[in-house]
Amino acid sequence: MADEDISDPTPLEIDFTCPICKNIFDDPVLLSCTHSFCKACLEQYWKSTSRKLCAVCRQDCSKEQPIPNRALKDAIETYKRDGGGLHRVPGVAKLVCGIHNREFQLFCEKDETPLCTECLNLHYGHNLFPLDQGIPFCKGELSTKINILEEKVDSFRRMKKRYEDTIAFVKDQSVNGEKQIRQEFERIREYLRKDEEARVLALKKEEEAKKLALNEKVDSLKKSIADLLELISTTKRAMGAEDLNFLLDFNKLKLNAQWTDEGPQRDPAELIHIAKHTGAVGFKIWEKMVSHVDCLPVIMDPNTISPWLSISPDLSSVQESKERQALPDNPERFDPCVFALGSEGFGAGRHRWDVHVGNNPKWILGICQESVARKRKFTVTTNKGVWTIGLSKGAYSGLTSPRTELKLDRRPEVIRIKLNMDKGQVSFWDATNGFHILTYTDKFPNRVYPLFGPGLCSTPMKVLPARVTMHLQ
Repeated sequence: MADEDISDPTPLEIDFTCPICKNIFDDPVLLSCTHSFCKACLEQYWKSTSRKLCAVCRQDCSKEQPIPNRALKDAIETYKRDGGGLHRVPGVAKLVCGIHNREFQLFCEKDETPLCTECLNLHYGHNLFPLDQGIPFCKGELSTKINILEEKVDSFRRMKKRYEDTIAFVKDQSVNGEKQIRQEFERIREYLRKDEEARVLALKKEEEAKKLALNEKVDSLKKSIADLLELISTTKRAMGAEDLNFLLDFNKLKLNAQWTDEGPQRDPAELIHIAKHTGAVGFKIWEKMVSHVDCLPVIMDPNTISPWLSISPDLSSVQESKERQALPDNPERFDPCVFALGSEGFGAGRHRWDVHVGNNPKWILGICQESVARKRKFTVTTNKGVWTIGLSKGAYSGLTSPRTELKLDRRPEVIRIKLNMDKGQVSFWDATNGFHILTYTDKFPNRVYPLFGPGLCSTPMKVLPARVTMHLQ
């Protein structure tokens, strides 16, 4: 290439050439005197001089800051992208350089564009090689891009499949959820129907009892009235007899005309105790229903359970699944760790819940921060935002770093967890005998969630219903 004749640069090349480095502009900046330079060239030039002067007109530029020459930069990028203005010569099949009107013979690796021999001034210091070697270079570059795009297509297809599966799962969730809601309402409606019938029956029974008692009094009065009318009639006939006979029978008639029976007396409980049947019916129904519904202090979130666990329909217990469930890989689900979270977090106040662990040989219970890892295995410690106790290989421990060994006299079947967010305390107790197991005092995050780790065991880990009490004032 050294033997090639290099003609003088064209006017366009001159316009695109930095006055300092004599190469095509790189990140051009503009001074107030309208002269442009490469940003790096101007900074280096000013470092070598005592004053900030324009390298062309020597104007003092010490009080100004060079500004990017965006128009010039865009023009150069367009010029490079178009290969210096390549075009077809009329009547000639080959593409030629648009500036020098010469055939392309070289390829610039840096700018990735074909060149003619007269374009060398614009690509000074660049790696150049024959034009035929540029083809495999460019095809190799595009092949790499195509491979990346094909991998992206495969990734998007897998993602699309996951979203489609999630749509089907959401539909199943809705169907099953509706079924459970209707079943529970039907159960409550059935209870209400039976309670309604029992209350109406009690009202009717009291009605019949009251009516029977009143009818007995009415029958008694009917008989008394008939007897009285007969006595009146008999007495009137005797009064019409001869005077002597009347006088002789007077004492007898007078004695018979006496009536001492005052009739049945009014009963203060003759009316139905209607207030007992209809007063505060709604509250009485609710009060009675308390014994027919379970109040769960914590409800498990099925969207968080590991695919290796199964959850009960009422969301109160989890246990090992016989096979991995086909569940969506949603962000909140634990996988591969075998955990589940409560559906609601606690941000303030005091809370308590009991969990039946039974004879489960391995389990973890406690609370954790919402940001706990879901898609990878992690060490369960307080340092990771998890405050728990656990049973493993027959030993109980507080899951700290290092582990805190716990001495228990008996195997607890029900663990009571007490959380006081205001004091930053969570404690664990044997709910059967009230034995205190362990208390953590720490600075909890704004919200913590109940954590359940039943392990791979067939024994369900179950949240027990809370006892509901009512206080009337």
